[in-house]
Amino acid sequence: MLTTKFCLPCCFTLAAIFLMSSAALPQDTPATDEKAAPEVQEERFPVPDGTATELFAFMEKVQQSPLPQDQRTRIGSIGFFKAQIAAILVACDKIDALKPQDEATQIRVIEERFGAYQNLSEVDDSANQKLDKLVLQLKSDQRDDVVRLVASYYLEQNTSDFFQLETKQQQELIADLLTYMDRFGLDSTSYAVATALGDALEGSNNPQLAAPIFNRLVAEMKKVDDSRLAPQITKYEGVSRRLNLPGKFMEIKGTTVDGEEFDWSAYRGKVVLVDFWASWCGPCRGEIPNMKAQLEKYGDKGFAIVGITLDQTKADYQRCIDTEEIGWVSLMSQNENERGWNSPLANYYGVSGIPMAILVDKEGKVVSLNATGPELNALLAKMLGESAK
Repeated sequence: MLTTKFCLPCCFTLAAIFLMSSAALPQDTPATDEKAAPEVQEERFPVPDGTATELFAFMEKVQQSPLPQDQRTRIGSIGFFKAQIAAILVACDKIDALKPQDEATQIRVIEERFGAYQNLSEVDDSANQKLDKLVLQLKSDQRDDVVRLVASYYLEQNTSDFFQLETKQQQELIADLLTYMDRFGLDSTSYAVATALGDALEGSNNPQLAAPIFNRLVAEMKKVDDSRLAPQITKYEGVSRRLNLPGKFMEIKGTTVDGEEFDWSAYRGKVVLVDFWASWCGPCRGEIPNMKAQLEKYGDKGFAIVGITLDQTKADYQRCIDTEEIGWVSLMSQNENERGWNSPLANYYGVSGIPMAILVDKEGKVVSLNATGPELNALLAKMLGESAK
């Protein structure tokens, strides 16, 4: 499905499990017994001489070597892990010494060396310097596989520091991601970076930055012939639809909690807060006092609220309405299978977190995707004028 050549070999995955915490150790091996672990010799994986094909076969054998029982401590697994990587790097050097002329061999050596340094950096800080040096050496290489490797490295590195970047730098990183997709389409790197950045930005103070990411992600996912992607495509289509709402008309269809057909056209000419919420959501209920206060201030000037409840039952909804003394209408499907997170409108707009408060102007166009608290108050004052109340 979404694959890349630069994945973690199975032996490294196994070793990483033991590196994460002492909880990963077998129950019959005390975590405090690390000093008793036998030392792993540098010649644990002696590298033979041979052809490039033979050396690649040796690498695969090393990568598939299981962690011995007597090495299953944190110190032991790190030593085994380092010995594996050291053998891979020596094998790469031996292939380079053969001066292979075919591009496939050259590229594979680069990939193996790159992956080895990247994996080693998890336990050895000095590997980062070697990796950075290798990346600098490769930057001018225009072969597609190498360009892809270097680009994926920079994308992943910068993504982890995204929110420490200036806005211009953030926009440049998003542009780099889209450029990467232009050239290489959807692979494990572009998928991971797009979803990580998109999800993070969607919940930030500037969710619209995520719009081009999800737009492209949906388009690229549709190109992949894999039915297993269908649920993700539907989800991200909804997110994309919502993030592209600012300046556009927002469509709302459905029935009220009482079962009446909702007439969205009746709200034209009003500034409307469309609030996705639920009675069980603490932050949602925390917004209610301010929403009521703003309705009191601006109701006679054309402000209205429409709720989209994600409650599972009418009884839960009604208890909250009675307690909070809420007077505005809320929509809820009459089909019990289309409630909660299965709400048709929540799915249509890719809502996966609440409160989600969207402000619509008198023409029916969206002006804000984050209209809560002070943001709502400031927008209402700007759009409807200061209230005398």
